[in-house]
Amino acid sequence: MSSESGLTTLGWLLLTAAVAGFAGTAVVVVQSVVRDVGVDAGSFSARFRAARIAADGVTREWRSHHPDDQFEADSLNRRYGERCARLGITYADTEALPFWKPGVLAAGGGWFEVHKLPVCSLRNVRGERERFGSSPVPLEGTATADRRSRQDE
Repeated sequence: MSSESGLTTLGWLLLTAAVAGFAGTAVVVVQSVVRDVGVDAGSFSARFRAARIAADGVTREWRSHHPDDQFEADSLNRRYGERCARLGITYADTEALPFWKPGVLAAGGGWFEVHKLPVCSLRNVRGERERFGSSPVPLEGTATADRRSRQDE
């Protein structure tokens, strides 16, 4: 009888150890998944995507206005141009370069669709540098492009 009680105790001990090992493995797997999700949410690509969504929001708000005269159109362009520029400050960790294309007043009021591209766009300077290994070529009409063209002359 004593040999059976010893085997029963050993059986329960092995079963308890197996359950504890399984629970420990499950905890490690869950921690790994949570860490991967946390790293992705704070990553460069996630932040840059959020910056592009914010730029699209500025563009949609700007397009919703229908100015009646040139003064109102200029005022809207200035206000939303400043909001676009602030996106570069808000998302400075992504090195996003904001670029504003001012709208043109249509003859009957509202905006003349000169370009279908968003009026507030962001350049992925960090991504270009990582991809090409050098500083990106500046956009036409930016202060950096104007300085470089004057230096080349």
